[in-house]
Amino acid sequence: MIGIIGPEDSIRLVQEVAEGEQRSADLTVRAYTRPEQAPELARELDELCQVMLFTGRIPYAFAAATGGLRAEIDFVPHAGIDLYRTLSRMLLANGGRLPRVSVDTIEGDVVRETYHDIEQIPPTEILPIADSSGLLFSGLDEITAYHRERYESGAVEACLTCLGAVHRDLRDAGVPVWRVEHTRASVRDALRRAWLAAEVRQSRGTQIAVMMIELAEPAGRQGDQYQAERARLRLREALLEHAERMRGRLGTIDDRTMLITTTRGTVESAIARYRAGHASLLTLRGVDVEHTVGFGAGTTIAAAEDNARKALALGRGSGDTHVVFPDGEIYSSRESPVKQRLRETAPGVLRVSEQLRLGPLSTRRLLEALHQMDPNQVTARGLADAYGVEARSARRLLKALRAAGYAEEVGLHVSTGAGRPQTVYRVAMQRLGEAIGGGT
Repeated sequence: MIGIIGPEDSIRLVQEVAEGEQRSADLTVRAYTRPEQAPELARELDELCQVMLFTGRIPYAFAAATGGLRAEIDFVPHAGIDLYRTLSRMLLANGGRLPRVSVDTIEGDVVRETYHDIEQIPPTEILPIADSSGLLFSGLDEITAYHRERYESGAVEACLTCLGAVHRDLRDAGVPVWRVEHTRASVRDALRRAWLAAEVRQSRGTQIAVMMIELAEPAGRQGDQYQAERARLRLREALLEHAERMRGRLGTIDDRTMLITTTRGTVESAIARYRAGHASLLTLRGVDVEHTVGFGAGTTIAAAEDNARKALALGRGSGDTHVVFPDGEIYSSRESPVKQRLRETAPGVLRVSEQLRLGPLSTRRLLEALHQMDPNQVTARGLADAYGVEARSARRLLKALRAAGYAEEVGLHVSTGAGRPQTVYRVAMQRLGEAIGGGT
């Protein structure tokens, strides 16, 4: 199930597009009057939906900042095609002339590229909504004030906003304003990504998972067979009850090691309940023998068991419960998901990953891609080709490198043929290499 969160008019458009795809039954919707309500609505849908799609970046950012959601979240981005439609309407309304405008929400590169495509001078009043650290404002009133200040000072003649609430406030204040709305194509692309993500999550949720229980010593005492048998039966009964709650099957490896075979989805639900402070299947009940628990997930039973053994090794001595996932990600009951992965623990990589807000493996891939390029002439298009992502994602990576002090803008590259101008970056590969190799 896909959850859709947005204003009523945007939700209607999403539902119409879904009907055209004959998948409207896959949607559950929640409408708000202001984006600040998005986190509360997201919590309502979190138990029902595998993926939640916000109709804009701002409500998505509010919900992401709140955290604690089990569902995967995404938003419908405002792309160049959305801006093209709005600009065409402005041209028709103004006799072929575009007024000077202030713009919010749409990324500056997209705005400039779109204006260059129609051979117009791009606006300079583009409000930066977010950077690598998150949102740059605390509420929509700041965005409204930004537009009003530009208009009242004479810096602009009209305002462009993607936000229904800002559009309404500016219109009520008598400020000329145009709203950039999603096209059906943008919504359709976002819905298809959400449906694919839901299918992936469903498939992932049915992966095999293993709960491995290692006893500190054999149940009972060797000299008292009756008490030993009673202890063994109590232990088995407790484990059978736990296996039933996990909808799994109990098995035995040896006298000190048992396992419960279940699904990854069950384990992820247990993690979510533990994070929320509720009783969770991560913890055994009714077992009075000292023990260590570890969870592993994998595409095969052997892989899941191997990851469970790694989790046991991590938990011995600390008493913490660990979960090791197929991609190497680790969850620990002591804290939120551990930032490092089993396959990437180099201190320098972990530090740079934190700075760039990437996973360690993604940071390694980024470094490999940059080594294939001229570090003095890096563009989003070139990085996208080398790294294997969309240009929009590559732009974000370059902005993260710049924010962390590893890159700087050095100019624009304008193609002689068709194509949008590209911001050119110089990446300080030596500084980046020193940070990676610098250890702790």
